[in-house]
Amino acid sequence: MKGSSVAPAHVPLSSVADVQSIQQIADAVAAAMGVDVTVADASLRRVAGTGPFAGARGEKVPQGCVFERALKGSGTLVVEDPREVALCVDCTGRDQCRETLGMCTPIILDGQAIGILSIVAFTSEQRDRIMASLASFVAFLEKMAELIATKMAEHRLITAIEERSRELEAVMNHIPQGVICVDAQGRIRHINDGAVKLLRLTERRPRRGEDLAGIWPDCMLLRSMARRESHSNVEESYRLPGGGTVRFLSSVSTLLLEDRIIGGVVTFSDLERTHRDVFRVMEKETAFTFDDIIGSSPHMQAAKRQALTAAQYDSNILLTGETGTGKELFARAIHNASPRRDYPFISVNCAAIPEALLESELFGYEPGAFTGASRSGKPGKFELANHGTLFLDEVGDMPLFLQAKLLRVIQTMEITRVGGVHPKRIDARIIAATNQDLAELVRANRFRSDLYYRLNVIPLSLPPLRSRREDVRELSRHFCAYYSRQFNKGPMELTEEALALLESYGWPGNVRELENVIEYAVNFANGPQIRPEDLRARLSVDVRPARTGMDLRSATKEFQRQMVQECVARHGSGPGARERAAEELGISRATLYRILSQD
Repeated sequence: MKGSSVAPAHVPLSSVADVQSIQQIADAVAAAMGVDVTVADASLRRVAGTGPFAGARGEKVPQGCVFERALKGSGTLVVEDPREVALCVDCTGRDQCRETLGMCTPIILDGQAIGILSIVAFTSEQRDRIMASLASFVAFLEKMAELIATKMAEHRLITAIEERSRELEAVMNHIPQGVICVDAQGRIRHINDGAVKLLRLTERRPRRGEDLAGIWPDCMLLRSMARRESHSNVEESYRLPGGGTVRFLSSVSTLLLEDRIIGGVVTFSDLERTHRDVFRVMEKETAFTFDDIIGSSPHMQAAKRQALTAAQYDSNILLTGETGTGKELFARAIHNASPRRDYPFISVNCAAIPEALLESELFGYEPGAFTGASRSGKPGKFELANHGTLFLDEVGDMPLFLQAKLLRVIQTMEITRVGGVHPKRIDARIIAATNQDLAELVRANRFRSDLYYRLNVIPLSLPPLRSRREDVRELSRHFCAYYSRQFNKGPMELTEEALALLESYGWPGNVRELENVIEYAVNFANGPQIRPEDLRARLSVDVRPARTGMDLRSATKEFQRQMVQECVARHGSGPGARERAAEELGISRATLYRILSQD
């Protein structure tokens, strides 16, 4: 007899097996051996059988039955005259037993006994025939037990694969991107819910085995598989079933096994949505609102109120003002206060991009549009700003030939890429900015009048810093605190004399120049205080512009006052400071006081 020391499993055989398959094996064993067969699980409950056992499915075998010994590791057991032998003395069904011979063997799976396979003779002829070829019957019975175990292993494997397949399908359907898997012939093996939605196929979901080429003829996956290539984050187009085209950002992988193509996978997402999500994350890091624009002067408060009102609507805005007055900050604040805040804010400096490249930067280009162009093409700033805001900085420097194209885009809200033939609808609000006098450029035929009127729907003029000197202190303290943190220099502050010097300066570079001066001073100041001597190296009275609209006499008085204020600031507030300042300037102390008292 074949022994086993394996502990029995406590999982019913019927819970891990296909009972129908076990019954088929039982029928085959009964037919081959000319006897009846019963199969019990690890709890000794019958799960299949022939003859008198056919209707006993679900019943427990008698307590103390020899099956218990076989299940506990006694291997194959053969019992002649079951009512007479010691092996059956504890069996509760002994007195009713009509069997002339019984043979049972454990069904072993993964080292555990999961059930019992038994053959039973009910006549002396059957018993004698078995005994005459006992070794053959034992071997056959044990092979059949192994076959049942193999079937159970297959069933468990298939069940596990089905469970993993359902898990994988659930995961793939949870992914917002589209995912399509195909075999070597391009037939669909799996398509997730995201792909069905992106391809607008919800009314007729593609079937497994359907040819992908019939749904998406020019899919990059099929082309890549033909060339045995893989690609990441490449733009491609898809023509919708009802007409129109959408663009996807796709990654494809050609699957190889021993240099043989076995299939491919493509993952793709809506390009416009991808752009929007990327820029939304970027904007969160650089979010800028009107509360971040420093300045409590009447001029600045009026500009912010006007800009906040304009932000609520979609009319084009023209921001004018000198260099450094914060035109881009205003543009960002307008965008973030508008209904378009969840979409991209795209900035283009028309003066910083070479004229030859500006057209492709604004409108994009198709693959191979010109020498050096990307093989996948490139979207322009208008496309990237779709549903958001496009900020055209230094628009007065745009060449005339592009002004005409820009005017057409503003009128039609359609763009055509360089090298392209199909126009694309866009929806972008335009905020333009310039430090030039566009009206004068129009008169000089350097700027199109029709474009000027299209851009100048809502004019916003930003005041120069010299016209809002009451904001200089607040701005200076803000920049001082900011750069002190940036440079890990500890808390720093500007002395009263330093603030007076800053207030007296003309600031031709406006807020940008003030920020640079404070950054310089924080770098080189010794100690926690910034004094006038830390600032003078970056200030020059020679570059101060006179106030606009002044006559010569007023401009002269303004210049005198600024010089006196700077000199007083240099000498500080100690005893005799103003006398020394007057002496340095070559004027009397009374003249100094008179000049300082002028408005």
